[in-house]
Amino acid sequence: MDSLAISRRRIAATLALALGSVLSAPAFAIDAFGADTPGLPDEQLTEPTRPLGAARRLTVQVRINDSGPYPFLIDTGANSSVISKDLATSLDLPSRGQANLHSIAGVELVDTVVVNDVSVGRRTRRGLIMSVLPSRYIQAAGILGLDWLGSQGLILDFARNQMRLGSISPMSNALSVTVPVKTRRSGLHLIDASVSGARVLAFLDTGSTTTVGNTALMHQAMRRRAVSRDWADITLLSLTGQTFQGRLAALKSVELGNLKLGNVPVVFGPVHTFEYWGLVDQPAILIGTDVLNSFETVALDFTRGQVHFKLLSSSTSRDATTS
Repeated sequence: MDSLAISRRRIAATLALALGSVLSAPAFAIDAFGADTPGLPDEQLTEPTRPLGAARRLTVQVRINDSGPYPFLIDTGANSSVISKDLATSLDLPSRGQANLHSIAGVELVDTVVVNDVSVGRRTRRGLIMSVLPSRYIQAAGILGLDWLGSQGLILDFARNQMRLGSISPMSNALSVTVPVKTRRSGLHLIDASVSGARVLAFLDTGSTTTVGNTALMHQAMRRRAVSRDWADITLLSLTGQTFQGRLAALKSVELGNLKLGNVPVVFGPVHTFEYWGLVDQPAILIGTDVLNSFETVALDFTRGQVHFKLLSSSTSRDATTS
């Protein structure tokens, strides 16, 4: 089994940051979708990206109705896309009324707009309904969700600070681990995982800086003594500005297929995101970029139903070790 241990330095820094601080956790969903659009081409497209913040979320350059480009996040934990209020106002985008937006902290009524064309390179979605949220909480011009991404493959290349969209070739080298997607729920791709031998459901959230576990996972981990003794109170900030109080600790081990992660920092609590996706009663974990950027690349192949993790080589290692 391949293994990767999140360094004690990172855990200590995360625990220290948690004391009296607020961390961003943008996982969200909305009760409205854009119009259906034609399928996108399969050839791979490479887009220059840049790290956004300490957790190294990657942005991609997006054109809105022939304007731009503007830096957007891609969020695999969100079923719909978002645009900042400042950008929506400057482009004079037509209003589409209001809709309920579900975030980590609950539900909030937000304004929406209609965007004729949302393009990354040669890939375009038309007639997309986007939620309008304050720029200071998004920390980007906008966020592309699953309604834009569709069934496209997505590669997060943290070593090169690149994001690649399109078809993904199977990976079979010594540093790569492939984990199958077991369940698809409302566009969300779930993978089987285990914590100290007990089964949990996991999904990857490329828009969240924080890895989050539901209350069922917290209770399971405590019963099995699968969590560290050090706990810290923490406040998470949603895209709408709502806050959520959680508790931060480190899971001793998380297994994704044949991949074993050690010392994984997780914020636990009754997160509304799990309620929205119907994952309250079963132990579940949302894996954010604080863990994903410990890998050289993470490739989400939605067509084949697989997630490929490439472990860091010694030449590119930042703060994780492999064995």
